[in-house]
Amino acid sequence: MNRLTQISFTAAPAALLGGWLLMRPSGADIAGGLWWTAAHVACLAGFLMFGVMTLGLRGMAGPVAGGRRVALEAATGVALLGLAAAVVRLVMGLYAGFGGEPGAGFEAIVYGIEAQVFFGALVALAVILAALQRVTVVSAGVTTLGMVVLAVGMYQTGRESALAALGMAFIWLGTLLLGRGTSGQVPRVGPGVGSPELGAGR
Repeated sequence: MNRLTQISFTAAPAALLGGWLLMRPSGADIAGGLWWTAAHVACLAGFLMFGVMTLGLRGMAGPVAGGRRVALEAATGVALLGLAAAVVRLVMGLYAGFGGEPGAGFEAIVYGIEAQVFFGALVALAVILAALQRVTVVSAGVTTLGMVVLAVGMYQTGRESALAALGMAFIWLGTLLLGRGTSGQVPRVGPGVGSPELGAGR
């Protein structure tokens, strides 16, 4: 696993949580303002790093056959699709904000259907990897718990509640554990996506 992929397991959720925190100061909801821009840029970086992390998780699975491969590829594809849509919406939001237009609201982007699709696929990917014994059950469980807490924070107590931040923190811990594989050490990416071993074996 290369250095960028290793970093992504920590940097991606940290950037997303940082974006949430940057929207808390007074006046941060002013489109194009300093806090608003910093929050959007942080979340954009977070989603991009989540893309790197997703490819890293797929690589950790290595060669898989049968129904598990179908499930693995489907979860990876859906996760990347959700991320791509979220990134496009963030970029459009930044462009609109710089032009003085309100654009899509910050929370509509971070908590929108695009992000929900990604987090749902991330949970599925973590569960599949746990079933393949590439990651620990604890890491998949903590990631799932983070998603549940985040969902409760969004829909039950309000998107600005501390519960939403707690959910992001759990996701952060979960992805950190996912990146350590099953041994507590940073795993070597197997012959999956982006692995030179895949081509060497042909």
